[in-house]
Amino acid sequence: MIAELRGKVLRGGETSLVVLVQGTGLGLEVTVPGRSIVEPGTEVALHTYTHIGSDGAMLCGFETIDELQVFQHLLAVNGVGPRMAVRVLSTHPVGRIVEALDQEDPKLFRAVSGIGAKLASRIILELRGKLVIEDGAGATTPSGDGVTEALDALLSLGYSRTEAGLALNQTAGDDLSVEQRIAAALRDLSGGVHA
Repeated sequence: MIAELRGKVLRGGETSLVVLVQGTGLGLEVTVPGRSIVEPGTEVALHTYTHIGSDGAMLCGFETIDELQVFQHLLAVNGVGPRMAVRVLSTHPVGRIVEALDQEDPKLFRAVSGIGAKLASRIILELRGKLVIEDGAGATTPSGDGVTEALDALLSLGYSRTEAGLALNQTAGDDLSVEQRIAAALRDLSGGVHA
């Protein structure tokens, strides 16, 4: 799986880029429309997610780990595909999405093309309380009982704060002991899901 890529932008569309990586032009769906990153010749470093579906494979690119994490959570919602998740992140910044989830505000999601009232409500129902953004736009890290101890344990095992935060986010909202939370995070980390 491609977890991250670095290269030069060959061309860009509204929500897509073609990036030259070691002689190969890779097409990506991206959440960076209208930003300077789409200018041809721009050097980029993107976190990526490879989606394999019935209609083929799609490579999606993100400027930040937070965007990637929110994208993955959106994909877990029935009715939200990769292109729709990219549209959500292209329309609203991560912090605003998390705020809308916490405030149970469906208007933010209904503002995205293709999302109606029913799907907006489902997104809120399934994702509310699962994402908390740290101050300073760092890694997305859940909060709650046992998370601090679990985070410290993962850091002591040599994982970065970003890796540990992403893995612990998979247990957000679950009623787990510190040991269970650490075990679940280690399973996620050993699975090679995140870079």
